[in-house]
Parts: sequence; C-alpha cells; structure tokens
Amino acid sequence: MKIGIVLAYHNFVNKFILPCLNSIVDHIKCEKFVCVFDNESSHKDNFKVADFCNARNDFRYIRVDDQNKNGGLTGAWNKGVDLCIQNDCEIIFIMNDDILINETWEHFVSSLIADDVIYGPITNNPGHAWVNKSRRWTFNHLFHQSEKKQYSHNGRSRNENPIKVGFVNGFCFGCTTKTFINNRYDDKHYFNPAFPFEGNETEFQIRLFNL
Repeated sequence: MKIGIVLAYHNFVNKFILPCLNSIVDHIKCEKFVCVFDNESSHKDNFKVADFCNARNDFRYIRVDDQNKNGGLTGAWNKGVDLCIQNDCEIIFIMNDDILINETWEHFVSSLIADDVIYGPITNNPGHAWVNKSRRWTFNHLFHQSEKKQYSHNGRSRNENPIKVGFVNGFCFGCTTKTFINNRYDDKHYFNPAFPFEGNETEFQIRLFNL
C-alpha cells in the first residue's frame, strides 16, 4: 500500500516542519509520496527543507511565492491530492507542519483502511477537551502546581514547546484515494476554493457525510 501525504508550511522551519518530516521518515516504512508546499516561507533556514526533500526520492518540495494567488492552504491541498493520485497513492493524508508521527501511526492507517472513511481532522485548537480535567484540578487546587493544556495551534501557543498527546499535535486527516475522487467539489477541486485558509476541511466533511 502506498501512502500519500500533503504538507504545507510557513516558516517555523526548525520548530515544526523539520521535526515533522523526520518523524515521517522514522515511522512510515511503507511506500510513500510526500509533497511539501512551502507557502511563502522567509525563514533563514528554509533551505534545509528543500535540501531534506531533494535528498529523498519519495519527497517533493514545492515553493509557492504567492499563497493567496495559489489559493491559500486549500490551493496546496487540491494540488497535493492531485500529485498523490498521479503517484499512485492509495491513501492520502493532509497534515499540518505541527504534527509529530510516532509508532501509533499504524493504528491510524489500519482503522482508515478498515472503515474507508476519513479520520480527523484533529483540531488545531483542542483546548480543554484534550485535558484530563480531574487531574488538572487536583494539580492546581491540592498540590498548587500547574499543568499546561494540550498544545494548540494559535498565535501565542505556536511559540511554546508542544506537549505530545498521542501522535498528533496539530491537524491531520486522511481517507482513501477513492473517497477523494468520489467527493470532488467540482471537476478541478477536491476542496472548495472559496475557503482558502479556514473552513476547508469542515466544508469537505459536510459534503462527504451529506450533513
């Protein structure tokens, strides 16, 4: 089985995208195709991402100089899904750069194969839903210690060190190639281009499940 992965990033080279790419290499041993969209990154170490991808046959680095003209995040996703299909991927995942994959990845993939539906997305802003509230209350009120919430993707918390919960720190969902093809938005797009940066995955799921 060949897995396709679509990744888009903007800066945070050493903090997010490079650890993410390394986790893919370390934990996905089956045949894969990974397309990495550089959405206008200006980070001083951005060359490291291109070098990482160019050194591997199953990674492709794609520079986007104007992400608004390219359709934003949705534009990268639409082009990435097409590339994965062209490279004969049977399952396609869309991920943020703040994802770290570990050994539990195989359970995610096997569940997706068995059910033939998308799993996720895991929200970028999990908030209290990802916190053991009883444990947090005990630490705060009985031991007078604080326990940080699960790392979430927003302006302030992207400057914090992520706290690992499961294998996902950010956003990840996947489905079979067949599901993508059968649920296109139109002849050219899988995701609605009217949602370039936010709401794209929600709109896709609403169509997918006829909600």
